[in-house]
Amino acid sequence: MGASQSSSIPTSPSSDSLPPASPPTDESKPKCKPCCACPDTRKVRDECVFEHGEEKCQDLIQAHQDCMRKMGFNI
Repeated sequence: MGASQSSSIPTSPSSDSLPPASPPTDESKPKCKPCCACPDTRKVRDECVFEHGEEKCQDLIQAHQDCMRKMGFNI
């Protein structure tokens, strides 16, 4: 019971060397889950891709991506 254990716990960098964390702003934080955002553009885009293929629906894909960005998603 008199055995001592050597501690090999790695030391973390001091907080002085790390940049301060900036809290997310309300504007950049999505207000809903991705599955619930932009249902109108998603439905039209999905139908077009299913019927015609992705290459013929680029304008609808772009419209949905723009909508998602406006909702605060980083895509």
